[in-house]
Amino acid sequence: MCGIWAFASVDENLQLNQIRDMVRELFVLSETRGKEASGIASVGTEKVNIYKAAIPGSELVRTEGFDTFWNNNVVQTEKKQIAFVGHSRLVTNGSELEGDNNQPVFDKEAITVHNGIIVNVEELWNRHPEIRREHAVDTEIFVKLLEAYLNQGIGVEDAVKRVYEDIRGMASTLTLLPARNLMVAASNNGSLYMMRSKNRKSVVFASERIILKKWIARSRRSDYFDEKRIVQVKAGTAAYVDMSTCGVVGGTFGNRTNINQNTEAVKAFPIVCEYYEKKRMQKKNNVNILNESRLIQYDIDLEPIKKLRRCTKCILPETMPFIEFDEEGVCNYCRTYQKQQYHGEEKLRQWAEGLPENQNGLDSVVSFSGGRDSSFGLHYFVKELGLKPIAYSYDWGMVTDLARRNQSRMCAQLGIELIVVSANIRKKRENIRKNVSAWLKKPDLGMIPLFMAGDKQYFYYANKVQKDYHLDTVLLASNPFEKTYFKSGYCGVKPEIIRLGEEKRAMERLPVGSIARMTSHYLGQYATNPAYINSSVIDTALATMSYYVIPHNYFLLFDYIPWNEVQVNDVLINEYDWETAKDSKSTWRIGDGTSPFYNYVYYSVTGFSENDTLRSNQIREGMLNREEALELAFQDNQPRFDSIKWYFDTIGLSMYDALEVVSKMKKLY
Repeated sequence: MCGIWAFASVDENLQLNQIRDMVRELFVLSETRGKEASGIASVGTEKVNIYKAAIPGSELVRTEGFDTFWNNNVVQTEKKQIAFVGHSRLVTNGSELEGDNNQPVFDKEAITVHNGIIVNVEELWNRHPEIRREHAVDTEIFVKLLEAYLNQGIGVEDAVKRVYEDIRGMASTLTLLPARNLMVAASNNGSLYMMRSKNRKSVVFASERIILKKWIARSRRSDYFDEKRIVQVKAGTAAYVDMSTCGVVGGTFGNRTNINQNTEAVKAFPIVCEYYEKKRMQKKNNVNILNESRLIQYDIDLEPIKKLRRCTKCILPETMPFIEFDEEGVCNYCRTYQKQQYHGEEKLRQWAEGLPENQNGLDSVVSFSGGRDSSFGLHYFVKELGLKPIAYSYDWGMVTDLARRNQSRMCAQLGIELIVVSANIRKKRENIRKNVSAWLKKPDLGMIPLFMAGDKQYFYYANKVQKDYHLDTVLLASNPFEKTYFKSGYCGVKPEIIRLGEEKRAMERLPVGSIARMTSHYLGQYATNPAYINSSVIDTALATMSYYVIPHNYFLLFDYIPWNEVQVNDVLINEYDWETAKDSKSTWRIGDGTSPFYNYVYYSVTGFSENDTLRSNQIREGMLNREEALELAFQDNQPRFDSIKWYFDTIGLSMYDALEVVSKMKKLY
């Protein structure tokens, strides 16, 4: 999730300006994992200073406040020893506008930066009424539990072990215990790396190996650090740094490491926390309150939808673009559909056995959005095939906290490192706001995919992670039956499944002619609705390149074994306590913040949505009968107003204004 880093040194030959350059580069490189807030803590010999702000780290280090922090605190530190921990935040628990929710998080003795999500926070607060909750951020429970155990006289190693036994969910942490002269680095999924200097007088930590490799180059300190010295803080292990010597010992949470720690009474260090621009920390008032009585007028009238003519084999209605029915009432989508053919489990296992490992013992990148199918894929690749992957996720601002919590659950339980590439989420959400605002001025079904354009760089970064980590394979567990066919159809593009019939299966990406027709539709909308010409245009162009131009040479799990919805749900819920949505009985698309609104639009205006196309494909595959599919589709298509509210609150528009516009759109039935 977030980017965390640390630096400690007892090398008196290092100049403070050199250290400042190193700190700046750690911030810049770590913010690929989160740009919504950042913070730093410095420890000298007498006090701890913390400085944090709701801005990216690359901006934080350019503020006057950071200059003051550095000059008044770091420069005046006795140059015997110095240590920092830093954080680049991808916001989950607690608004970044409330300063205490940003990191580092601290209490009386411990200062911590945390990457991951602790998913059993409420349970832990209820279990420990003796400690008081003050903030929304989940990291607070880690800090206060650790201090509670230390105050009971438990040694640091055993206290860290107990905290990690208590928490559930992915957690990589860097903790300063200045009164004990200790820095503790721990992880339950391996998303943490360490490197010592050649003279062993300095040590640095970061969330990813590649960050440390780039940091050496950008800091121009290959004379001082060597990337061959980078080691992973593996899942279930901790490293303990004596800040007075930069000596490091480490081991599993269950083994003692003979830390030479102060066992006398621990004196309190004064901890001074400074915020940047207090006015930016004021929490915004949310005036878009969910009014259930008001929402009744936006419930969708099912009676005319139930009267739609539908295919007698699947459940696609007459409003589906380019649909035609034969004399028996069977649609052309069914007539040209070819059942999925599988290579088989035996070939899958043969392939897995031959997958080469890189120099770090990894064999692949698993695409992992936190959604249903990618979660099952991660399970299958690791537990069933015995692969040694890293997981990769691209967060563009519409990944819900539910999806992030499920990522955290699975990576912690499987001990899998998660590489998160975070977009500039504020800019992405602003682009979405502008495009949705433009669409509401002149609604057009063909333009709805523009709302999701910002996520398509996912493919670019998947390829980049693969290259950076010197891996041959990107693994996908995408559901082969999620093909919708209709989104480009509303741009006048005939779907491949019926355009080519049996000559060629439906393609993931459109051919050149279809792209040209779709582009023509978009340009026409841009010409008649200039509000679309905004700061999102470049982002949309890059997204188009990522989706339609760059290579997508990925290994697809469900080309080998059948996708089975019941099996997928059973494995995730029963083996991983996988979280489901409160406003839907379905497990599909619940981690995607955009789908509740656009599916509401499609269903309201056309009488069907993605749910109908999925269920129709399941009928064609013999997974469901028509009656079951109809019942599930009607159930899945019920408006998810809680999720729609989250969407509009997040992009800063009025949900009720948008629903009013949709209610006035001309229906296709």
